[in-house]
Amino acid sequence: MPVEPIRFPDIQTHPAVLTKSIDKAHYEDTLHCNRCGFCTSSCPTYIATGDEGLSPRGRNQAFRAVLEGRLKDPAEAERFFSTCLMCGICTSVCFSEVPTAELMSAARGTVMGKQGEPWFLKISLRFFLPRPGLLEPMLKILFIGKRIGLSGVLNRIGFLRLISSQLSAADEMVDSVPVRFLRDRVRPYPPAARDADVIHFLACGPNYLKPEVGEATARILKRAGVRFGYVKNVCCGLPGTTYGDLPAARALAQKNIELLEDHPNAVILLDDSSCAASVKDYPALFRDQELPSGDDWRRRAEAVSRRTRDLSEWLVEKGIQFPHLTETTSVTYHDPCKARYAQKIVHPPRALLSSLPAVSFRELPEAEQCCGAGGTYCFAQPEISRAVLDRKAGNVISTKTDGVLTSSVSCLLQLQFGLRRLGSAMRALHLSEFLSPPDKNR
Repeated sequence: MPVEPIRFPDIQTHPAVLTKSIDKAHYEDTLHCNRCGFCTSSCPTYIATGDEGLSPRGRNQAFRAVLEGRLKDPAEAERFFSTCLMCGICTSVCFSEVPTAELMSAARGTVMGKQGEPWFLKISLRFFLPRPGLLEPMLKILFIGKRIGLSGVLNRIGFLRLISSQLSAADEMVDSVPVRFLRDRVRPYPPAARDADVIHFLACGPNYLKPEVGEATARILKRAGVRFGYVKNVCCGLPGTTYGDLPAARALAQKNIELLEDHPNAVILLDDSSCAASVKDYPALFRDQELPSGDDWRRRAEAVSRRTRDLSEWLVEKGIQFPHLTETTSVTYHDPCKARYAQKIVHPPRALLSSLPAVSFRELPEAEQCCGAGGTYCFAQPEISRAVLDRKAGNVISTKTDGVLTSSVSCLLQLQFGLRRLGSAMRALHLSEFLSPPDKNR
């Protein structure tokens, strides 16, 4: 008996689909998912939970139901959308290359459009992130509580969990915080001259949580004789994209584009792969034809995107040498998903590490898998994140190397936490920290 083919509704005539061009594009993408399930064997959240709703095809079908009007209240599917790590591995194995991460960003925006944006998220994205002068003093006050042990005490007695499970998870994961941010520490270096070769973009992770990473990058640039400097950039906008607040992401992108245009010939170098992917993807924020002057901003975003480089790819492109690395050591490497899938950067860090005579590089089992960090995902979804992390940390330990390297601060914090959870003394370092010459001031 012949099987009746699945008949999908025509995007042009289906009455429930919104009329905006961007919504039509998203709907068309959901139709490309043929529900084969090939993605499920790679999806970290499905592997961790076995929940079909937390698989890429489950999420895509839920969003399709929203766009078709079959699911009247998008909030009913919020669990499917909010638990996506947005790592991109599903797209890499999908025969139709369905962009599930992009769809989940749109789905989260749809949910917020119905039930409103949480006040904390809204004030963070639209008030503090565009204004580092206000954000940094607030963070410094919070970090004082962490350094003196107050937050740890409050967490142990359960008080932080009463306020927010996310706050409790963040306190447990981040074991130490800096006294001075990277923006304070780089002030001895001059602002970028107009003819600078490189703009060292201060990403939030290296700036606020791991300033030693940015300092290590600066030492690499200085030793290589590169003319570099800094601009007063704001957050790259990735949190806005992640949570579906694209207007907030665009506003941050516009601020950065205007600053970076003052240095039209400089490479824009980022030592956090998540932020590098975000800046490279700026043109996508301005592709909606309904945006005022959208074409002009898209052209400007494309110019910035073309000049942006992730650290490892730039080091390989320029052939930067590291003769000071003479001590024999063994390392493995964890690919941030925003490097491996968003930027297609897989070979450069491996080529770089393999070229160092004193370094023995060993490939990480299941290197293609996410570590469960996902920016703030590890705070927002701690149970799933830690299930994914335990598998990753176990694979890292199995390499029996001296340490694991990565190129995203979010991944670095997650790996350090995962190794502590499993009782391992193995070190996790950022690629910059591993490659940089010693700090003569210490």
